[in-house]
Amino acid sequence: MQNSHLPPAFRRAVTYGAGALAAVLTGAALYALPQPVGAPRTARVADTAASSVPSADSPTPSTGQASPSTGQASPSAGSAAGSGSGPASAACGASSAPTPGTPSASPLTSPDIEPATPSDGASTTPSAPAPAAASLSDPASSTPSASAAPSFHGIYAFSGGNTSDLASDPDVAGRSLVYYWAQLEPQQGQYCWNLIDQDMKPWVAAGKKVVLRVSAAGWAKWDTAADSAHGTPAWVYAQGVKSVTEQDGAVMPEYWNQTFESDLDTFLAAFAARYDGNAAVSAVDISIGVGGESKADSEKNPDLLSLWQSIGYTDELWWGYAQHTITTYTSVFHRTPLALMPDKTFIGSTAGYDESRIVDYAVAKGIWLQDNGVVPGRTLSAPWGRTPVIAEMRGATGDTGDNLADDLQAAAAEHPVFILVFTSDITDANRAVLHQVAATAGTGG
Repeated sequence: MQNSHLPPAFRRAVTYGAGALAAVLTGAALYALPQPVGAPRTARVADTAASSVPSADSPTPSTGQASPSTGQASPSAGSAAGSGSGPASAACGASSAPTPGTPSASPLTSPDIEPATPSDGASTTPSAPAPAAASLSDPASSTPSASAAPSFHGIYAFSGGNTSDLASDPDVAGRSLVYYWAQLEPQQGQYCWNLIDQDMKPWVAAGKKVVLRVSAAGWAKWDTAADSAHGTPAWVYAQGVKSVTEQDGAVMPEYWNQTFESDLDTFLAAFAARYDGNAAVSAVDISIGVGGESKADSEKNPDLLSLWQSIGYTDELWWGYAQHTITTYTSVFHRTPLALMPDKTFIGSTAGYDESRIVDYAVAKGIWLQDNGVVPGRTLSAPWGRTPVIAEMRGATGDTGDNLADDLQAAAAEHPVFILVFTSDITDANRAVLHQVAATAGTGG
C-alpha cells in the first residue's frame, strides 16, 4: 500500500518518529475554538454538547433479554475519552429524528441494493457461535477475534429516521442509528455529537444498545430529514474535492482525493475518541461508499461508470481508498467491534477487482461482515461466517414483497450477532414471528 493511503497519524509517525505520534495523539484529546471554513487544520476533538448517555458502569433497566457486553469498563459518550465541553454549534439540531409528517427512510430501503454475493456451492454458514458469555470485543486487538464469535443478541430496529418509537418493544434488543458526515461535522472541526447522544438516550434508558453508522453519501430519498443527498460537508468540497451529481440529485464525493481522505480521517479519529468502547454501542459500521456500503454508487444509472470516470474513477483508485478507510477505522477503534458492508464494491469491471477482494481483506483483519441484503433461499460463500455477521433485511416487506417469516428464517440461517429489521415490519401483525426469533437471543440463533 502506498504511503499516501495510510492515515495521517501513521504518515506523521513515519516522518517524525514515535515522539511526534504521541504528540499527535495527545493533541487529539484537546479542543479549540471553532474555525472558519478554509482555516488551517489543527488536531482537536471538540464536543458540541455534554453527553447524557450513561457510562458503562451506570446501571440500566433490565429488559429480560440477553445483550452484548464488551466485557470491560468502557467510557461513556460523555466521559474523558476525547470529550470536551464546548458549546453546541448553531448548526447542530436538537435531534436527527424527523419531525412528524417528514418522510424518512434509512439507507438500503429498497431491493435496488445488490445483496451480498451468493454461494455457488453448499452453504458455508458456521455452526452455532460461542455461548452468550463470550465477549464482543478482544481488548488486546484493534478488531474482535473471529474465534470469540458472540451469540445471537436479538432483533435491532432499522430505518425510520433514528426514532425511539420501539425502545420499549420487548422483542427489540436495540437500534441501528444512521447518520451522515455533514450532519455531524457541518463546519470543519465542529462536531454535533449531541445528535447521536440524544438518539441513543432512550435506548440506553431501556437497557438496550445501538449500532452506529456514519456515511458520506446516500440516495436523495433515503432520509430527507438528514439530507442524505448531501452526506459530505460543503466545506470539504470548498477545498477542491470534486463530486458527481446522480440522476436523483444526490451529490457524491471524489472519495479517493487525498484532501477528502485526510478530512475523513480526522473526523473518524474524533468519532472514535467519543464512542469507542462505549458500553451502549454494540458495533460501528465501517462506512466506505454510498450508504456506507463498499461501492461508490448503487443508483440504477445506465451512465453510472462514465459519470464517475468524469472525475477520475478507476477500480484501482477505489481499492486504494477502500483499504485506506478500513485501515483508518481499525487504527482508531480498538474496543468496539467494526462491521464492513460489502456490495459488489467495484463499478469498473476490471479483471481481478470483485467483491471477494474486499471481503477477504476484511476477514483477514478479523472484521465483522454485515449482509445488507438478506434473501430467502440464498447462502453466503466463504469467507462469510468466519467472522461474526450482522444480517440486515434487503428491504421492508411492503417494498420487496417478501414474507417476514421467510426473511427472518434466512437471516437466522446466517447465525448472526444481530438481525436488522425494518421498522415498518415491527408490528403487532408480525408479533408472533418477531417474538419467536427474539426469544432465541443469547443462543446460536
